[in-house]
Amino acid sequence: MPLFPARDGQSLHVRILGRGQPVLMLHGLGMQGRDWLPFVLPFLRRYQFYMPDLRGAGHSASARFNQPDVFHNHMQDMEDLVAHFGLQDFHLVGYSLGATTSLHWHAHGDFSAVGRYLHIDQTPCIANQPDWAHGLFGDRQEHFFSQLRDLLALLEGAPDHGRIANLAAGVREAVLRQLTHILAQVAGRPELHSAFRATSRWSGLWARLLPVAELADIRAYLQAYLSGSHDYRPTAADFPVPATVITGARSPLYPAEGQAAFAELIGAHHVVLPRSGHVPLMSQPLAFTRAFGEFLAGKE
Repeated sequence: MPLFPARDGQSLHVRILGRGQPVLMLHGLGMQGRDWLPFVLPFLRRYQFYMPDLRGAGHSASARFNQPDVFHNHMQDMEDLVAHFGLQDFHLVGYSLGATTSLHWHAHGDFSAVGRYLHIDQTPCIANQPDWAHGLFGDRQEHFFSQLRDLLALLEGAPDHGRIANLAAGVREAVLRQLTHILAQVAGRPELHSAFRATSRWSGLWARLLPVAELADIRAYLQAYLSGSHDYRPTAADFPVPATVITGARSPLYPAEGQAAFAELIGAHHVVLPRSGHVPLMSQPLAFTRAFGEFLAGKE
């Protein structure tokens, strides 16, 4: 995997496959660049895919955040990738965290090299507002945010750096209990939390299986989602490039009504996958691949 330098001196990893029109693929939280591989393989003859492991993930796991806003950090890293490889007129694909990073990029960075954008199952406004009820978990948001605040409070007694696996046993189990409960809701899999409760004596093993295990990274993401400061609707209203929005109709994280409103706001082609949850790559992989191919070809 090639490396590219970030502006803070750290190196991040990126997979590059194919030839032709460049396409930059930004994965979701808890994922990494390799998760795109099954979906890009059919298109390698016409497109060159750049699939970075975002800071803190995959082969870039050792790269720590260097500022309070994780989305701004990811945005700057992607600007550095674009500059390093000299990308121009590229297609940008953002799923979940990658989609918020893309909207942050449009709002606060240099978006001029982007020629087309694919937005996958994400809201343009994370925290609910008086005029927006479609943020993270919709009408269940306050209950979910209270759980995030409880986890953040648990972490106040933990070291600033290090991994969950290195915490003292009692603190580690309390953090993992809360974290697996949150992840079970995000994934729509309540059995995940039940499995942890049944096997908590193996908490050291659980801590090594988590997609995000660095204490500093967990704090950074919690603070970003709880800040209430990420509303990209005002800047997205004059979205400068053709766009497609793919929505999982059964997504528990982001209400489909809000994604439809966002697609209308930016004048995007809107694809709704009726049997999909928040992860259309898993729920309806064939339908997602078909919609992805149509986006690449500009069929809107």
